[in-house]
Amino acid sequence: MLIYRKWAAVLGMALAVMTGNVHAQERPEVADKVAAYSGEEGVKVWTLRIGARADNQALVQVEGADHDWNMKIQKMAVEKTSKDTRYSTTVDGQKFVVLIVRNGWGELYLPGETKALAVYYNEALSSQGNAQAFLTDYLQAN
Repeated sequence: MLIYRKWAAVLGMALAVMTGNVHAQERPEVADKVAAYSGEEGVKVWTLRIGARADNQALVQVEGADHDWNMKIQKMAVEKTSKDTRYSTTVDGQKFVVLIVRNGWGELYLPGETKALAVYYNEALSSQGNAQAFLTDYLQAN
């Protein structure tokens, strides 16, 4: 009986280690740096590329907004044009452009709101961002 308990303990530890390794391998690639924007009414927007560059996806979090999306991290499609970069998601079955950025400034659109909020790239805020912690927060919420 004691032998079975020892083997069960060893097997349990081996499975825990293997499971931990699988979870570590499931972490997608992200950019090294978070880009943060601050703007009207104290709103902040955090963005981070997720996946390969060619995937054109980013994690986006809105902070400081009196909105259902406040502090929610969402994966969005990224479309880069010669004029701007657009971050979009699906709202009520339709493509919804959330953030448009051009030359360090942009506009934040939130569903149900009547006007856009102006935002500006904030280097100091960006330097406070931690890409791996941001990814962890996203993975734990989903």
